[in-house]
Amino acid sequence: MTDSVAHPAIPRVIYVMGIDGSGKSTVSEHLAAKLRERGYKVKILWLRFNHVFSKPLLGLCRLLGLTRYETREGIRVGYHDFYRSRVISWLFVLLQYLDAVRVRYFRVLPAILGDRKVLILDRYVYDILIDVMVDTRMADLHRGWVGRAFRNLLPKDTLTLLVDRDLNRVLAVRPEGRVDSNFEARYAFYRALRADDRVSSIANDGRLDDLLRSVEQRTGLET
Repeated sequence: MTDSVAHPAIPRVIYVMGIDGSGKSTVSEHLAAKLRERGYKVKILWLRFNHVFSKPLLGLCRLLGLTRYETREGIRVGYHDFYRSRVISWLFVLLQYLDAVRVRYFRVLPAILGDRKVLILDRYVYDILIDVMVDTRMADLHRGWVGRAFRNLLPKDTLTLLVDRDLNRVLAVRPEGRVDSNFEARYAFYRALRADDRVSSIANDGRLDDLLRSVEQRTGLET
């Protein structure tokens, strides 16, 4: 979607996503401050790693050698090589979904009960899906029933914002991405979401003021 689309009302749930270094935290914190100025009760939830059902499988994968670490240029990077086992890959998909379901009912929905409450999600279902696709190398998961199942966990009328940034600008603030063998694949998955009509993409390649103005337009905060 283009940057010119405005959201007509303040949504109760705003989901902010993007690769590390894209500017998600800046966007989330700006939104929270502006909403509080208007009298809203705002909560920011960071929801990327919520391993409960997945935790035993992750432990098993360490024992099986499917989790490994590399140190390059003094930077330690961890990898999940779940793609080496189809069984492990699908178990990981299932357990990550169950973890996302648990988060929906025990953290997300309770946070929006009551009047004048706005919940900002910093990472959630799309980010989880991308992590899973990277670890399993199942690159089409988001296009089929698995993607639909994850997306359906978002509360109704959630505004989903993708903070999109040029790769070189991302690497300038996240230099560890240069030694992460999976970084460019993860970046490509996020970039592909710009074509998803359920996602509102905001470019972060110019001035900070322009980014924040676009964010306010999308969320109905611009007066």
